[in-house]
Amino acid sequence: MSTATKEALSTKNSQLALRNKRIVIYRKNVRARGLFKGVNGETFHVPESLVARQSNFKEFVKVNFEYDFSKPNVWPDNVVNLPVYKKLKHYSETAYGAAMIYRVLQDNKKAIIQKRELFKVRYDDGATGQTPQAGLNFILLTRDFPNKSPYKGGEKKYDLAIIRHEFGHTRFFRKKCNTKKMNITLEDERQAVINLENPIRLQKGLEPRYTYFRLKGVGRDKGTINIITGEKALISENRNTILLDDPTKLVKIGSKGAYK
Repeated sequence: MSTATKEALSTKNSQLALRNKRIVIYRKNVRARGLFKGVNGETFHVPESLVARQSNFKEFVKVNFEYDFSKPNVWPDNVVNLPVYKKLKHYSETAYGAAMIYRVLQDNKKAIIQKRELFKVRYDDGATGQTPQAGLNFILLTRDFPNKSPYKGGEKKYDLAIIRHEFGHTRFFRKKCNTKKMNITLEDERQAVINLENPIRLQKGLEPRYTYFRLKGVGRDKGTINIITGEKALISENRNTILLDDPTKLVKIGSKGAYK
């Protein structure tokens, strides 16, 4: 074995050891409530057969899809060929996705009886610069979803986990707010990552997401939050990530020993 090969193998083993160390620290310090648990401890039903899941998704598309915020009709026909549609369909065929779709369909029945607005999955063509987002009664996904760029902290993105994250901001996973406009805080984002996004990332064999960053927020609630500890670094303090060997510590991106 050549010296270069030995050095490459040593580097790979070192990186793997650090990766495993980060995951162990995360698992030791973070406990999620469970993939099939909703607000107030509700347990979601999981349709077992693929046929049932596919049938439910067709009904979900027919009833709950909405084009943008201003056009109360189904998504344009050409959207079915876009990545965003295909990813939603893939999501609907997983156990956790099938449970979510079934939960929405059950809610549709109550909404009709109670004469209230149906839950919506909105599509944006990207012209207005929208990014994936959610409110109590909707999630919105864009034409170019999923964006292939990594998170600001350096972690790779996983599309199905992002879809699940957005559902985490809806009324199926959080209590209703008294205000007309729901203000999602960095701590809210942290909880969505812990309870909905990271369990799917780990199930996929990916590292968990260790940080959440946003440029805009309510008041001073913007910057980076550590998913494990809840520690925040304000936007004025530059963008942050975690240490390569300790995901509980926030450091500036590019600094010595930083993850990114």
